Amino acid sequence: MKRFKNILVVVNDEGQRQKNPAVARGIELARQNGARLTFMDVVNPPESAASEYKGIVKPEELAAMLASQREKELDRAAKQAGGDIEVGIKVASGRDFIEIVRQVIAGKHDLLIKVANDHPDSFDSSDFHLMRKCPKPVWLFKPKTQGKAKKVLAAIDLSLENYDEGQALNTFIMDLATSLARWEKSELHVLSCWSLYGENALRYSGFFKVPEDRFSELLSEEEIANRSKQEALAARYIEHEIHYHLVKGDPVDLIPNFASEKDIDAVVMGTVARSGVPGLLIGNTAETILHLIDASVITLKPTGFESPIK
Repeated sequence: MKRFKNILVVVNDEGQRQKNPAVARGIELARQNGARLTFMDVVNPPESAASEYKGIVKPEELAAMLASQREKELDRAAKQAGGDIEVGIKVASGRDFIEIVRQVIAGKHDLLIKVANDHPDSFDSSDFHLMRKCPKPVWLFKPKTQGKAKKVLAAIDLSLENYDEGQALNTFIMDLATSLARWEKSELHVLSCWSLYGENALRYSGFFKVPEDRFSELLSEEEIANRSKQEALAARYIEHEIHYHLVKGDPVDLIPNFASEKDIDAVVMGTVARSGVPGLLIGNTAETILHLIDASVITLKPTGFESPIK
């Protein structure tokens, strides 16, 4: 976690600020790293309140009043953070995820931390937009989260090890997960899922029949290949105590189930496998997994990812 030197924390609930894990982690991380910290909030644009306050106050006056109030609240929070760290404040007006990503880019922040908006299933659309479009790591705390993560899970796609860019993303995930586990004194698990390409077609095709013994050999060869990749990955982190898991099946099912069964508190995972395409959205598999995870998450992009938000 020592890599982060310019941290942005979204503080969108003054009433909960004292118990806000995003604020607490941001302050602790900034203090430990000698990093700059910025507290940010976004107020709704005035047109959303025009009809409600007609004849009482002009919408633009109300928006300015709300922004001024939030600036004072954030300034108070910055002062309470302590004089040993540099804390700035930023209040923007507009659509929250757009203004937050713009601030990440304009302020050259290297980490975004916020409490996830409350949602009955997983994360709401605004937080998914952040995970899709923010070019830097996004650390989202579930509202129920208060203490430090006792168990951390790194979700590693071993198929990415075949490409330099994918290997770099896996390394980023592992570096951040091991650093987080060390910082929070957590138990660290690494989970990778594997499957045999075209398994159902090979097993049940009406056009040709693969002998059962040969089919078993194919499965064994695929598992051995994936285990070899995982062992090569593990060899780069021999100084860390890590529990490795290699499981056959669909990651959409296996990762959420593993996180639930192991009581995982934080999941570190990539959301885009390939960069170089401006506006490339979160991968379908990653998004489906995130919809099913009831844990805090840190989501990462590969180096060179370009946000569609400017």
